Amino acid sequence: MNKDEEKGIEISPLVSKDSKPSAVLDKLSGEKQDIKDAAFWLFMLFLASVTMTVGNKYVMRNWAFANTLTLMQNGTAVLYLGIGNYAGMMEMKPFALQQWKVFAVSSFFLAMQILTSLKALPFVAIATVVAFRNTCTVVIAVIDYFVFGNKFNQNQVLSLALTTAGMILYALQDINYDAMGYLWLVGNSVATIINTFWNKFYITHYTKELKIQTSYGVSFIQQVETLPIVGFLAIMNNESAAFGEMGPLTMAAKSMIFATCLGGVLIGIAYPKCFSLVSGTSVVVASTANKAVSILIGMWLFGTQLSFLQIVGLLICIAGSLWYALEGKRK
Repeated sequence: MNKDEEKGIEISPLVSKDSKPSAVLDKLSGEKQDIKDAAFWLFMLFLASVTMTVGNKYVMRNWAFANTLTLMQNGTAVLYLGIGNYAGMMEMKPFALQQWKVFAVSSFFLAMQILTSLKALPFVAIATVVAFRNTCTVVIAVIDYFVFGNKFNQNQVLSLALTTAGMILYALQDINYDAMGYLWLVGNSVATIINTFWNKFYITHYTKELKIQTSYGVSFIQQVETLPIVGFLAIMNNESAAFGEMGPLTMAAKSMIFATCLGGVLIGIAYPKCFSLVSGTSVVVASTANKAVSILIGMWLFGTQLSFLQIVGLLICIAGSLWYALEGKRK
């Protein structure tokens, strides 16, 4: 009998007689793999987000064919979704004519969202785009409250007020102000707000209430229906020379066009993966961080300068938007 036994102290072994060491090791191995998977897909989300923000601005400054670029990006998404469905990797339920009619509206506004964003990017800083997107959150919340009767707690109201104050401070001190760029962003905001409420009702109605279509199916319908819209606009804007103009571009510009086509697909894969591996709050924080990094890369790559008050306003705007998103998750 040892001294511990004499004192009546019970010594617990690291692994009890009834436990299986292999099961413990398997569990630890599984947890490590989950951490690796989460890190990988959060990085993929970061890569896709930065590519679509910074990459689109880079492309539009060197190859100003917004409709053709949208046609290529959305066409790549349609190809990916179609192949995924055919291979059995993505579930899509039978398509009815009514579905195509209903989502034709959201497809139109989706096309307008993409095009107005692309048109604005050559004129404004990436920080301005981020500030406008955060302002859309405020407008959507206000409409939600007065039109649809959605209630907000005190912290949500304060966060929305903070976002608004930050946007006003940023706009008043915008040393990169461009009337045309702001006009395109206003159009982008209108399209975003309308599309948000249309999708909020109909996507929920079709995928969760009636369950007659999946989210992949809805995305496929929307992407397909954008193609004739942007194709028509490309013809009307004399973009027939777009591919001919691609020849003289630098290899970096050509590579970026290709990267943005893949980026749209990657961001559609990365978001669901991230939500399945980490909490929704973590995804919100990661998305906000991605915006901040995109702004910094844009400042370095395009030589964008922001005044001190602009930076303060932008930080307030982003902080308010993040606070609102986190409060929404908690609520």
